[in-house]
Amino acid sequence: MTAPTLATPIGSIILWLVIIFLLILFVLYLVWLFTRQRERRVIPPAEAAHPSSPTPSVEPAQPAAMLAEAVPPSPAAPAEAVPPSLAPPAEAVAETVAAPTPAEAPADDLTRIEGIGPKVAKVLASIGITTFQALATADYSQVKQALVNAGWPYMDPTGWMEQAKLAAEGRWEELALLQEQLKGGRRRR
Repeated sequence: MTAPTLATPIGSIILWLVIIFLLILFVLYLVWLFTRQRERRVIPPAEAAHPSSPTPSVEPAQPAAMLAEAVPPSPAAPAEAVPPSLAPPAEAVAETVAAPTPAEAPADDLTRIEGIGPKVAKVLASIGITTFQALATADYSQVKQALVNAGWPYMDPTGWMEQAKLAAEGRWEELALLQEQLKGGRRRR
């Protein structure tokens, strides 16, 4: 009489099933390990809007006509207090008064940019970008930080800025050609 061994067909099948089960568990563990949310530091919007390094604030120049209206002349001052040689030319004052301020500029539909949907447009509006011109001239790092704070660190605004420049200049045909080459705001590979 010989002792039973694992060489029987049923024993080897059970052994293979246990090995396969352990391999499946190991693969699932690896998948879980690499797909779990990693802890990331999110800068609060208030801190992102005000970086730690102070930037000098520049007051917009006020036209001479606005200054004259804001400061009433003193009774002792003569009517012509500013010599004509020092006064700005009338054309410069007219141009300064006629130029629209960013607050007056109507908002553009940023969703016309490939890769920008309504949610991203709201994030851009939260940092003051509501026009094609504003997006075209925006600081890349500021836009990228706003996207990271919104939970979209994988989005790249580079293509949006390129498209916004064309849209701001009114080059719609070139924009359409560029958008055919893009998917989600990025060039197709």
